[in-house]
Amino acid sequence: MYGKGLALACVPFYPCGDRFVPRGYREDPHTLEQKLAVIAGLGDVAGVELSYPAEFEDPVPIAKVLKGLGLKACNLEVELFGSSKWKYGALSSRDDAVRSDAIRLACRCMDAAADLGCEQISLWPGQDGFDYPMQVDYREAWERTVDAIREIAAHRQDIRIAIEYKIKEPRTHIHLATVCKVLLVTLELGASNVGVMIDAGHALMAYENVAESVVLASRYGKLFHMHLNDNYRLWDDDMIVGSVNLWETFEMFWVLEEVGYQGWYSLDIFPYREDSLRVIRANLDMVKKLINTARRVDRTRIVDLQRKSDAVGIAEYLREELLK
Repeated sequence: MYGKGLALACVPFYPCGDRFVPRGYREDPHTLEQKLAVIAGLGDVAGVELSYPAEFEDPVPIAKVLKGLGLKACNLEVELFGSSKWKYGALSSRDDAVRSDAIRLACRCMDAAADLGCEQISLWPGQDGFDYPMQVDYREAWERTVDAIREIAAHRQDIRIAIEYKIKEPRTHIHLATVCKVLLVTLELGASNVGVMIDAGHALMAYENVAESVVLASRYGKLFHMHLNDNYRLWDDDMIVGSVNLWETFEMFWVLEEVGYQGWYSLDIFPYREDSLRVIRANLDMVKKLINTARRVDRTRIVDLQRKSDAVGIAEYLREELLK
């Protein structure tokens, strides 16, 4: 068992467009129900992440589909980024009507989560940021953002809010950019239902060591959710787990075991050109292998080498274990 289980969003089945081929590199003829059926057929996946209201609005029929497939909704993402309506911010917007709409949408998402038997929603405020110096009043932007999250969190205590940070894209600078910025917000709010979602790729983009970010969030009891993927640290490529930063990815799983993480391991991948099912399977196999290896290695030996700061000894031992 891997925490609460392995989870997947429906994103790999989308056309996966980019700036040059906006319509994507594949067709997407499937309904949400059909995508969920494919996910259920993978065998190793126990949970799904859904986007609200982009993928569904009425939770009742989706709840029936999930129950019939034996899947659990582990997280609902509030769609506060994919419309021009949010171009100058959602939670931080200076337009009171726009900001109020964002808060109401998040509260509706919490209600939908409850109807689905889902314990958590996530906020990724990708449009809450700036592009140019002097473009925003930072003090006002942070006040409005934090106050908005406070209002959403108070809507209902039975649903957790995982704040997903990212340093850039779609804005050149996103306010909630790093693990420490999100931790500051959660500690300021003091709300038990507000925590951190660590997306491994977003942490890499912010030049964080993902394992250290896990420790920081866990230190304050605020690590709510993990998104797994990989990139070259320059952009949010959402590549196969461990395909670029293998050693740091292994260290992340090692530390997740060390801190006793019991949440979901959720794949957040975006296969532009590759076959979706092959990419999903490659990710599932890699995650299982890395977690199993993190559990199998001699922890006493590694801890002893860490006490000595023996980087060479650790590298030698892990090379033996991972490159068999």
